[in-house]
Amino acid sequence: MSMALGSKTPMTDINVTPLIDVVLVMLIIFMVLTPLAEKQMYMRVPEFEPPNTQIVPPDSTPPDQIVLTALKNNRVLLNKAEMTVEDAMAKLKPVYEGHLSKVLFFNAQDGTRYEFAVKVLDEAHKAGVNTIGMMTDPPMIADGDAPPAPQ
Repeated sequence: MSMALGSKTPMTDINVTPLIDVVLVMLIIFMVLTPLAEKQMYMRVPEFEPPNTQIVPPDSTPPDQIVLTALKNNRVLLNKAEMTVEDAMAKLKPVYEGHLSKVLFFNAQDGTRYEFAVKVLDEAHKAGVNTIGMMTDPPMIADGDAPPAPQ
């Protein structure tokens, strides 16, 4: 502290002790409260489906849906009919003309080259498909095991 006792001249030094005290108290408060603050990450997760909902088994396809699967032998499956990419696109073109919201479901067999899968998607887009739904395989379940319960 700077004090001028007995001097008649004004004091020109700034007293920073109260400022340092306030800063230290604020530092301690933030150090204590920071670990307690909630750290949240916002994300959208799929809604839980009730168990009584009927799910379409993977072996059956409703008649109004089209599933295109890229195979690792550079051919495609169009609703379980194996054919070349050109033949599949020739069949897709009349189905998707004028139907902007009709969905094509796309899947790729394990081991399919990425370049081939992208080529099939590009050809489908050229054939008039505007909306593509990507399919994934469900997780494999060992025999006798029940599927995991949603939490």
